[in-house]
Amino acid sequence: MALIDYIIFGLYMIGVIGIGYYHFRRNKNAEDYYVGGRSINSTAVGFSIVATDVGGGFSIGLGGLGFVMGLSGSWLLFTGLVGAWLSAVFIIPRIKKIDKEKGLYTYPDFLRLRYGGVVAVLAALISGIGYMGFTGAQILAGAKLCSATIVTQAPFGLTPLQFSLYLIAIITIAYTVMGGLKAVIYTDVAQWIILFIGLCFVAIPVTLYKVGGWKALQSNLPSKFFSLSNISIVEVINWMGAIIPIWLIGMTL
Repeated sequence: MALIDYIIFGLYMIGVIGIGYYHFRRNKNAEDYYVGGRSINSTAVGFSIVATDVGGGFSIGLGGLGFVMGLSGSWLLFTGLVGAWLSAVFIIPRIKKIDKEKGLYTYPDFLRLRYGGVVAVLAALISGIGYMGFTGAQILAGAKLCSATIVTQAPFGLTPLQFSLYLIAIITIAYTVMGGLKAVIYTDVAQWIILFIGLCFVAIPVTLYKVGGWKALQSNLPSKFFSLSNISIVEVINWMGAIIPIWLIGMTL
């Protein structure tokens, strides 16, 4: 790696910590910290949701799915879009109305209000345990990329992967604990912009160039990889059954 790569990586890490510290200074009460003062605009929230979904897990996982079945793997994203639309139209407005009346902090708060404390505790446990695995996988994906490209040698007797894992985890926890929800939302916005620009203007063009262009890609892959019908109706139904309910009952609403 060149010096410029280390500088960019360092500036990026300082930047996300800076966003956390900025909102740490601006937060005035619990509502600011936990729910962003209920004033975060919809564009920032939308960017945050996209950045969360198109993170390390989706980038690597969907890349693998594309490697197996080609463009038809995008149907998995379509099922997510259907779930997001149903949630945005039928679920979120109703919960938001209740939130304005009751001042809810979390989705389990709503469940406690509607179904009682036992349901709320179970929901919180399911959410907490599930997202420990989800977040852990995202951090691990980032650490693997970091150890393969930037941290090729590590101090303190750690392997590059271990050091990268600790580094990313500590920085993620730091800006989240410092700035609360606003820090999470606005670091997601920054990360989505960087990810989008990187994919569209660096990763995809460079990859196409390396394989010899679009014609070379077509000549070296089966024609079914360029078709959206390279999938069975059973697979689509299975994906819809697994993904749409996540949006309708998920704790991230």
